[in-house]
Amino acid sequence: MLTTALADAFRVALVRMGRRMRAERVDEALSLHHLSALGALQVVEEPTLARIAACEGVKPPSMVKTLQHLESLGYVERRDHPSDGRMVLFAISEKGEQMIAETRERRNRALAEAIDALSPEDREALIRAIPIIQRLAER
Repeated sequence: MLTTALADAFRVALVRMGRRMRAERVDEALSLHHLSALGALQVVEEPTLARIAACEGVKPPSMVKTLQHLESLGYVERRDHPSDGRMVLFAISEKGEQMIAETRERRNRALAEAIDALSPEDREALIRAIPIIQRLAER
């Protein structure tokens, strides 16, 4: 198989796998950008509106609506900034952390069931492919 044909087939498989995993979520009211914003909240140091927006590659006014929606669902909380009274920090609430954990568990369970249905040879091939896929993702 030519490299470009392999790349095309692999890209399509990754897109389909991503779509399959995204379908496994606990709260159907959350779009992908809502889930992505929650993910940003987990990694952004001192998560202000501007920093979360920058992490997500959007303008702050767009992030306002996203955070307001997450807050209305009880997944995000506002906190006072410890040294700057004009700023607000955002954090994932306990309810948000629980929803994220349940979504991960649901996705892992769905994937585990699909892997269990593979032949032993296919599972071995998948085990060998994981480090290769990880290296491709890191390039």
